[in-house]
Amino acid sequence: MTTNKEKFLISGEERGKFFLPEEPFKGTLKGFLPSVLSHPALVESAKSRMFRLIVRQGVNVMRSEKLERIYGKPIVAYKAFDEFFGIEPYIHQVVSECFGAAIHGGEADKQVLVLIGPKGSGKSQFAKKLKKVLKTSEPIPYAAHSPMRVNPLNLFYLIPQMAQLMTISGEAKSARDGRAQILEQMGIREMLTQGALNFGQRDAAKAFRQAGADADFDGLIQISDADQLVSALVFGMGLPRATRANLGYPDPFVKDRVIGQFLDKKDTFKLWDYPIESFYFADDQEGSVGISSVKEVQPLNFDMRVMIGEENIAVLGNVDRADPRSVELNGAYNLSNRGLLEFVEGFKNPKEAHRSVLEATQDKSIPAPDPMRLNLHWDGVLIYHSNAPEFRDFKNEPKNEPYLDRFIQINWPYPLEASEMERVIEKEWGATDFAVPKEEGGVHLEPTIIPYLARFAVLTRLEPSTQVSDLMIKLEAYNGDESRLRGMGTKIDVMALKREATPWEGMDGVSPRFISKLMTGLASEAVAKHHAVTSREVRERLYESIRLIQDEKVQKLYREFVSRQLDEWRRKRLARIVLAAMVPAFKDECQDLFKKYFDNVQAYNRNTTVRASSGSMYRSGPDEDFMRKIEADPELNITSAQSKSFRAEVASVVAAFMTDNQTVDVPYTCYEPLQRAIERFVCAKVKDTARILNSANAGTDEERRKLSTVRDRLVSEHGFDEHTADEVLKEAEETKDFLKEV
Repeated sequence: MTTNKEKFLISGEERGKFFLPEEPFKGTLKGFLPSVLSHPALVESAKSRMFRLIVRQGVNVMRSEKLERIYGKPIVAYKAFDEFFGIEPYIHQVVSECFGAAIHGGEADKQVLVLIGPKGSGKSQFAKKLKKVLKTSEPIPYAAHSPMRVNPLNLFYLIPQMAQLMTISGEAKSARDGRAQILEQMGIREMLTQGALNFGQRDAAKAFRQAGADADFDGLIQISDADQLVSALVFGMGLPRATRANLGYPDPFVKDRVIGQFLDKKDTFKLWDYPIESFYFADDQEGSVGISSVKEVQPLNFDMRVMIGEENIAVLGNVDRADPRSVELNGAYNLSNRGLLEFVEGFKNPKEAHRSVLEATQDKSIPAPDPMRLNLHWDGVLIYHSNAPEFRDFKNEPKNEPYLDRFIQINWPYPLEASEMERVIEKEWGATDFAVPKEEGGVHLEPTIIPYLARFAVLTRLEPSTQVSDLMIKLEAYNGDESRLRGMGTKIDVMALKREATPWEGMDGVSPRFISKLMTGLASEAVAKHHAVTSREVRERLYESIRLIQDEKVQKLYREFVSRQLDEWRRKRLARIVLAAMVPAFKDECQDLFKKYFDNVQAYNRNTTVRASSGSMYRSGPDEDFMRKIEADPELNITSAQSKSFRAEVASVVAAFMTDNQTVDVPYTCYEPLQRAIERFVCAKVKDTARILNSANAGTDEERRKLSTVRDRLVSEHGFDEHTADEVLKEAEETKDFLKEV
């Protein structure tokens, strides 16, 4: 199946909206408003910003199209998360259901993102990555002197109050006149005259109707309600609902710089002259600017001051209790405003912490610390991540039901694609000193080790299926390998397998840490010996590790995975490699065979002729006997009745490969079932030669030379080193029927 790449891409025109000026803004509120009209994202909500920063890094189209073929629906693999393997569907869910939905306003903007998964599934790493994504942002404008770095448009909320004070001081004849002066000085009338503002916009017009005012400047100054006035201005500027929903009263430090209740007059500003500055995001280690984390805490040790700030003891008794200087807004909510707040193992926290989360997301407000008696506006991305048992305990408590309705719950399982699990293992292995070249002191891994361990890990995570009795078939289907029921040629319906599985599939099983510890333990021992590890050693160590598992049923199940599915998989994989090493230019021969088969398939599907193998101009019809030899492979086992649909399937896969990779050079490995059949076909020609692997037969100089050649090819062409090559040949010699039915 081919797909339309355009569904995964952003046009150049749209892409321009995802970037802001690199130069930090520094000026006044009046000077800032024209910049907002040019770059609305300067005042966007926190979730809108996160969506913008993720999407602008682009999309991995090839991976997205593979995911669509596996899952039967569009799933976008974002380049921002390229180092996360096998969990793209869940990342896609986060981006679309949490951030993407929030930019359109509505309930998603008021929800907590909750990641639930087993230990070692990458929840914390994903939260760290979101922080890194935030740090790619251009400088973000904020109202100066604000410890919470509030949105400059929050200053709009002070217009009615400032107008009243102007009336009291005699600067204005009435509050209406005061509003007129303020809006005039801000440049609102001028922008309206120039057509930069549109009060006829649907949401702006609605705000005017609710206020009972005409949708013009005279009507605007009649609006005395702060919420309605802000709505008219924000929507008139063409800003989205998500921006409007995340505006609120500025913090008391900013308010006092305008109102001047506690500060000297010389330290205050007219609203239109209020200074606007910019900030860059910084994580906890860099000073927590727009980013903060709250670690799990026991109820007895919980202190709300960690969340909302504290009383400023240094000025105790020297300032009024209502003076902003009486408090320090240095809590996690204050520091994370307009950015991201992470709750590590959040469901272990006491109910007071959960209550604050509810207020912050639903009401967009947090309490100010004592002695101030007011709420502060808050806008941010709030993330909980937790292991599944703690979440289940929280969920099963009846008193917590109101919270569940405020969660966007994303199950965060281990990877279920074997090929992606291989990449996880490679990443972990690559982070160790063992991964350096052997001559530099590293440890060489037999090439089957990582695929072997990846398949073991995935097998432990899969749920049993009523559709396939062998979980290895389900594993192959989940891996996008177009699996078939063995001996029947019937194609597996991967979507039916997905529908049958529960949402908790992948939430149990061995973790990447289990695999990593096993590998590094063996590598540590190998340093003192051959600086190499074989798959046979891995198998033995795996059995030892399984014996340490306390649950006997799990022990038995895992041993069966090794002895039944993986022993056979490992033997066939190694035997195929050994046989391939006996064929000069094995890959070239497989490629030639694939080309011949595909040429015949095209001729069959199109009812045309195919060029003769001699390369002459003579053409003939498709070679049915040749195609049937390939398709009758004992593992593929395509019957004559199934051959037509299989050949159409091959043609479709090849076409998809050419589209995905923009090439006409298609490798024989593009379709794994056919790849294995072709390799077995080529290997079958050397099975008679394989008798040299029997130590009793490899007696002549010629046979010893052939065996040495096989060893050399294992090293030069198939990823072995001298030790692992010797070990696999030794195992082939000692194991009866090692090369049988590969």
